[in-house]
Amino acid sequence: MKKFAAPLVGAVLLASFAAAPPASAETRILTGTIADNPGSKLIVKVQRVGGDPFRIKSFRFKRLSFTCFGASPPGRVNGTVGTMKVEKGPNPFDPAKRTNVYFSEDGQLTVDGKIGVFITGIINRKGTRSSGNLGISFGDGCHADRGTGFSKFKATG
Repeated sequence: MKKFAAPLVGAVLLASFAAAPPASAETRILTGTIADNPGSKLIVKVQRVGGDPFRIKSFRFKRLSFTCFGASPPGRVNGTVGTMKVEKGPNPFDPAKRTNVYFSEDGQLTVDGKIGVFITGIINRKGTRSSGNLGISFGDGCHADRGTGFSKFKATG
């Protein structure tokens, strides 16, 4: 009986490894706020595929205050930006360092096509912290920040 035990156990182990599903992408959800916008919320979905390569699956902002030329209408804006590529490159905030960087494309709009977005962000190598600048533009000269046009953001998860 002992002669059959080792091959049988080996065959069972081999079959269990063959039936295992392939490694899938891990998605992390980072949440944070946008500077000088009390009550704002930021939700960044980061997908890590097999280790170091990242992808921003969605970048969503909520309750972002804005100003317009002339009289600003009341309220706040919400928007979602789709997939952005993350690449290893010089840190735009400290060019002496290299890090994982992502940018919105030139002329990128929110998913609903109503708000122009300008995003420059960095993400740590574990995909647990992100920070950067967010700019929005829509309507008749409406934007999120009175000064530079960009608001700083931070998100962790």
